[in-house]
Amino acid sequence: MIRKISPVFWAALIGLVAFVFYTGGAIVWPTYTEWLMRGDFAQHYLGWSFFRHTPLLQFPLGANWAYGEVLGSSIVFTDSTPLFAFLFKPFASLLPEPFQYIGLWLALTAMLQGIFAYKLLSLFSTDRGAVLLATAFFVIAPPLWWRINIECDALASHWLILAGLYLYFRENFRQRDWIGLLCVATLTHAYLLAMVLAIWCADVLQRWLKKQISLQAALLNGLSAAACLALVMWVTGYFMLHGGLSTPVGLGYYRMSLLALFDPLAGWSSILPEQPRSGGQYDGFSFLGIGVLALLVLAALQMLVAGKRRATLEWRWSTLLPLLAIALALTAIALTNYVGWGDYDLFTYQLPRWLQWPSAVFRASGRMFWPVFYLIYVAVFYTAFKLIGKKGLTYLLAGLLVLQLIDSNGATQMVRKEMREHHWTSPVQSIFWQHVAKNYRRIAVALPLTYPWEYFALSLFASNNGMSINNGYFARVDLDKLGAVQRQTAETVFTGRYDPQTLYVFFHDPLSSALWEQAKLNAGPDDFMGEVDGYQVLAPGWRRCGECSQLQFASSQAAAKPAPAYALGTSIDFRSTGNADLYRIGNWSVPETWGRWTDGNAAAVWLSVPDQTRGDLTLEISGHALVTAQHPLQVIPVSVNGRALGELRFTEQNHEGISSFHIPADVVANSHGNLYILMTIADPVSPMQLMIRRDSRGLGLGAVSMVIH
Repeated sequence: MIRKISPVFWAALIGLVAFVFYTGGAIVWPTYTEWLMRGDFAQHYLGWSFFRHTPLLQFPLGANWAYGEVLGSSIVFTDSTPLFAFLFKPFASLLPEPFQYIGLWLALTAMLQGIFAYKLLSLFSTDRGAVLLATAFFVIAPPLWWRINIECDALASHWLILAGLYLYFRENFRQRDWIGLLCVATLTHAYLLAMVLAIWCADVLQRWLKKQISLQAALLNGLSAAACLALVMWVTGYFMLHGGLSTPVGLGYYRMSLLALFDPLAGWSSILPEQPRSGGQYDGFSFLGIGVLALLVLAALQMLVAGKRRATLEWRWSTLLPLLAIALALTAIALTNYVGWGDYDLFTYQLPRWLQWPSAVFRASGRMFWPVFYLIYVAVFYTAFKLIGKKGLTYLLAGLLVLQLIDSNGATQMVRKEMREHHWTSPVQSIFWQHVAKNYRRIAVALPLTYPWEYFALSLFASNNGMSINNGYFARVDLDKLGAVQRQTAETVFTGRYDPQTLYVFFHDPLSSALWEQAKLNAGPDDFMGEVDGYQVLAPGWRRCGECSQLQFASSQAAAKPAPAYALGTSIDFRSTGNADLYRIGNWSVPETWGRWTDGNAAAVWLSVPDQTRGDLTLEISGHALVTAQHPLQVIPVSVNGRALGELRFTEQNHEGISSFHIPADVVANSHGNLYILMTIADPVSPMQLMIRRDSRGLGLGAVSMVIH
């Protein structure tokens, strides 16, 4: 009876056993969400939590406006596995609250990893026992479980790569199967789509080299695939984000080291030592595993001594050359133009301009090695199948599998602990929030940030109560729009024109804290200001709500902390010996002898001019920007108290200088003398991007001095 069961079933079972082995299995329960309340898992769950309440018939279908409002985009940019989001959304009203599908997706991922590993390996051997044992190595591949451990459920779908390799090595080319796989990859994660696309390109090339398809057919296949993908991406919402796809911290930072195949990061081996690494090299983690490394050595020795048996290895160049081409290309992308041996740069080189933008979009380039990683696995097991005796191979693979499991036990325990023992309690506990849900329709974070502090519990509260929120955590965000929202939010606080249907929340970062102090000065008599469950809140019209006014909450009784006093005409000096530390808030880098860089999307200066100040003022900013042939323009909008004053504009020809801005009298008169000078940078750039030096800061304005008179 057992022999009649399809080996694909046993391959899926191996994946399921591995899933339970690493996670305990309880995470598949759809109402169990506590394990997700951390890091990137929280981001992915939030995306779904908001998306399930969007209209069923909307366009794009993946639009998710309530989460982030004008900063929001689609389910794609919260990495919430759109395939499952679309699958469950029609039944959202029938599903329990809460409901999560991430655990189910991870279980399915492990099973599909086993299924496609078996189908792929079965192309090279008919020994089912050996193939199933080899399948187990694919299922426990260190990069797969490392990715799950660092909260990347969609990115853990390595089975898409194995499915692509299976289609590549299969005898017949079927464009329909490829279109289906590419569409599924599109609905899973953009990085995996790029990897599967690379394998598809190689497959089209090999079929042409083998004369299985004509050049005309190859071109038609390409056009049909492009049309299908464009349609799926359009409907899903990939094109909703027009700016912000590229980031300053990218290529050269999240890279792979030349030692990656032998570097057992974070306890993946007790035999091999961890290697030194720098910056984001963890994202290029590609440790083969001690069992596979041992088999690699044995297979290499077998090739040396095999003699005539080497003839059993089939070297079909029409098959190998396309694979070799994409393997070299993907390896070069993963290593980046900062080729490193551990934390040491062996050499660097300048990327062509046409490659710089896509490189900035696919910033975590180290992970692009995964198809090559699995090709190495295929090559090792293929060689073992052909050169090692059938009887001995089964025992050898079983022994090496046990060895790898024992050797990686430290990492296994780490994954288990994170999956089974994570506990979380929402800080949003006060009865205050119940009345917020009844009387307000949205939450506005003042000030919205690229990576907002304390965002998760607040966003989850908004989602659970059908409210929208103006900020969130996204894989990509349009920094132009973010800057506009930041200026608008600052203006709202300084003018006191609060929306009566909006709860305003001020986080504890320096930029937001300054606005909180300003809000204390112009809150209305019916407004509530105070700290509730660690959140600084301003609830417009709270005391006009009968049931709300009867509740007793500690209002903010402390007087507003004054902004640092500033004497008109005094130079604010950003040099290391200067006085700028009195006034600067937000994202400023370390001081240097010439001045100080902004580092990120927003930086500000916070000061108070004398009460008797009347009339217009002039702001002068002396500084420069990092502009080169690769990054020829830097434009930085400047606002005071939310009022847009103009832009700092730097080019290669004018990369430094003094710019003057007119501050209208009413801006000062309505602010109790406080000035909140905000600079928003939509296109920060890092020296690493421009191949100047290994410096991943997102630089905008290089401020030398400011003066107001």
